[in-house]
Amino acid sequence: MVFVLLPVHNRREITRKFIACLAAQTYPRTQLIVIDDGSIDGTAAMVVQALPNAVIIKGDGSWWWSGSMQRGYDWLLRHGPGDDDVVLLANDDIGFEPDFLKRAIDRLAVQPDALFGARLQGRNNGSPLETGVHANLRRFTFRTVRPGENIDCLPTRALFLRWSTMRRLGGFHPRLLPQYWADYEYTLRARRLNLRCVTSGDVSISANMETTGHHDLDALTGGKFLRALFSAKTPLNPIYRTGFVLLAAPWLWKPVNVVNVWFRAGFRIFWQGLLHLHFPRKAAGGHLPVKQPEGGQE
Repeated sequence: MVFVLLPVHNRREITRKFIACLAAQTYPRTQLIVIDDGSIDGTAAMVVQALPNAVIIKGDGSWWWSGSMQRGYDWLLRHGPGDDDVVLLANDDIGFEPDFLKRAIDRLAVQPDALFGARLQGRNNGSPLETGVHANLRRFTFRTVRPGENIDCLPTRALFLRWSTMRRLGGFHPRLLPQYWADYEYTLRARRLNLRCVTSGDVSISANMETTGHHDLDALTGGKFLRALFSAKTPLNPIYRTGFVLLAAPWLWKPVNVVNVWFRAGFRIFWQGLLHLHFPRKAAGGHLPVKQPEGGQE
């Protein structure tokens, strides 16, 4: 059985496209678990109409990605999947072919203890945009892996793992990492447990890259910049970056990384927030070229 954990929030038409892809799968044994965090646009009703056996877990809009995934994880703990059952952590803004689940299950059968991430394909030329991430937690940098390198962490747009593996990893950290950085922390945790992160070119997805979050703060100044910087919708939020450092970085590098996070944030707060000046793109620091949105909150 494949259990699909899908957080959603007020994106009915985007979610509808995901449901259509899931309903078209050639792999028959699936259970969709929708964590609807306070939608008021009829998302839950649409899902049940399309897939009557879907499980709907309703929130109040405060769960974000990690809180939603934690509720999905709690549901699985209560209902006890088999160790060999598979869990798919997914975003609703992705598309995939009818043999997507079957291909992923076949790949996971070869490496049953791995975390298997679907590759994001470019819309124009079909080349992979995500093949896994190399994390340097000493310098707090992240880049796409090079050929022959091990993958340190993966996004969770479409991440497959066996239930036995997920149970070993445990839950999420909704307070410290409600949205951004939660996927990297989760998959880095797997690496610390000597579990491999892998991808494959024959299991791929497409994605809407413009649906969530504040990804470019360079043009904002004053109060708008400050509100965006400290929003849960941006990966540059220094509070949540600090939470990531505390959870994921080796003890030796926690202090220097925390100082680095707040030094960069403080400089930008002074420059863009107080002086109301645009921040030069090349000097911005802290952008994450391989970091992409997870969740579904708007």
